[in-house]
Amino acid sequence: MKKTVVRLIFILLFTTTLIVSCGKKEKDVMEVSSIAADDNVADNSFSDLKDIGDLVGTSNTVKSYDKSKDSCIKVHVISYDSLAKKIKLVVDFGVTDCTCNDTKTRRGKINIEYVGKVGLAGSEAIYEPENYFINGYGVSGKKTVKIIEKFTHTIQVENGKVTKPDGSSITWISNRIRKMVTGYDTPLNFLDDTYEISGNSSGENSEGKSYSFMTESPLLKSIGCQWIKSGKLAIKREGKRDAIIDYGDGTCDDKAILSIGSWNKDISLKK
Repeated sequence: MKKTVVRLIFILLFTTTLIVSCGKKEKDVMEVSSIAADDNVADNSFSDLKDIGDLVGTSNTVKSYDKSKDSCIKVHVISYDSLAKKIKLVVDFGVTDCTCNDTKTRRGKINIEYVGKVGLAGSEAIYEPENYFINGYGVSGKKTVKIIEKFTHTIQVENGKVTKPDGSSITWISNRIRKMVTGYDTPLNFLDDTYEISGNSSGENSEGKSYSFMTESPLLKSIGCQWIKSGKLAIKREGKRDAIIDYGDGTCDDKAILSIGSWNKDISLKK
């Protein structure tokens, strides 16, 4: 499976200007927007863990880990079991912020464990941050990526928490399935890669609002397109009406429909 990481970035739903009536509808949309923004912060923060793992190496042999790709990174192999095909390592950024090659600042550690032959069904990659910060955001919890069959893997985040620089925090859990539907037969051309993403995430945003996101139909995301091309996403809030995002018929464009109750609005998606 290619190392290309496709992030599910929900914030793009709401960064355009929405012309809505005053009062309750506007307040509803603002709350949904705030929830989506914090879900996106959590999603990106945990996606970063796998990005770093892919950067330093994904094999379960000691010699494979490249310690020179970024001057901020030091890689320590903690244990290695060749028979069980298991390796544990620590990616260490130090105790003070270091500006990495991607211009993001990081400090702390990411504990990584690979189990099984990487890339084959049944193999797992487990990521657990330790006093880890990215751009001032603290990240804690556990992320597990498991290959369930060729070109299909599950992504689970348990006990996720992101602490913002202002001290407020987001709690987050996520369970998703990501399936590659095109591009697997052209490994040198990542632009034709297309993924189906389904599953859910939930938590409490930094304003204390509980919510959950759930795909009503799988979201279709292509590397060669800047937007989600089709699928439906439901945003559920405690004591409030559900919000539904309909991404359309598969056309690569920035159009979608936001619905809250019987109210519908055409929206433009951020790149």
